[in-house]
Amino acid sequence: MPLKFTIKNIVIAIWFLITIIISVLLMLPGLLLLAIGQRTTSDRYLNRLGTIYSRHLLMVFGARVTVNGLENLPETNRICFVSNHQGLMDIPMIAGYIPKTVGFIAKKELGKIPILNIWLRAMNCVLIDRSNPRSSIGTMQLAIKNIQKGHAMVIFPEGTRSRQHEMGKFKSGSFKLVTGSDALAVPLTINGSYKVIEETGKITSSEIILTIHPAINVSELSRSDKAGLSTKVETQIRSVL
Repeated sequence: MPLKFTIKNIVIAIWFLITIIISVLLMLPGLLLLAIGQRTTSDRYLNRLGTIYSRHLLMVFGARVTVNGLENLPETNRICFVSNHQGLMDIPMIAGYIPKTVGFIAKKELGKIPILNIWLRAMNCVLIDRSNPRSSIGTMQLAIKNIQKGHAMVIFPEGTRSRQHEMGKFKSGSFKLVTGSDALAVPLTINGSYKVIEETGKITSSEIILTIHPAINVSELSRSDKAGLSTKVETQIRSVL
């Protein structure tokens, strides 16, 4: 459901545009650190900035977030987070409440949006052309290299927002990122984010629950276990919806 033009929605949209411009200015030190090869320091800076901005965004939208399972978060950054995808609030929630710098697999159209494309570049997001399966292979290889270099990535195997409580079927092809990088796969369950915008088309105060499940060490799995990984993770994510 598209966002309705109410006074509240318009005020929040104006606020969002102003703050995203400010956030880009604050991002410049992190980009400078990245340019001179200080990846670790840049990641820490951008993670802190992303956490503050994302939590503020969620607060203004009236989203109350509860996080379960933080003790399951590995210390390493060689992680592929695998999550269901209910709504527009999913990305800022993960950026705000997962204490790691993460990149996302995003559709290429987002890279054409001014200012947002700077954020995507800073977060090491990888843009995929869903209409071109051949080019998506190279895109996946780039995401694999990010993980192998110690930059966590997030995938939404449903491929698009469900916009409801029910999950869509996972696309097994997206798990090539997990198995190809031999990363730690960390399943995430998002419950309630669709209520903020998608359910009514109006910005609505809602509770969102983010559950972090125990990590799966893909490098220790047999070939048959890797083949069934998509089904296993999908079942695990559904288990707390």
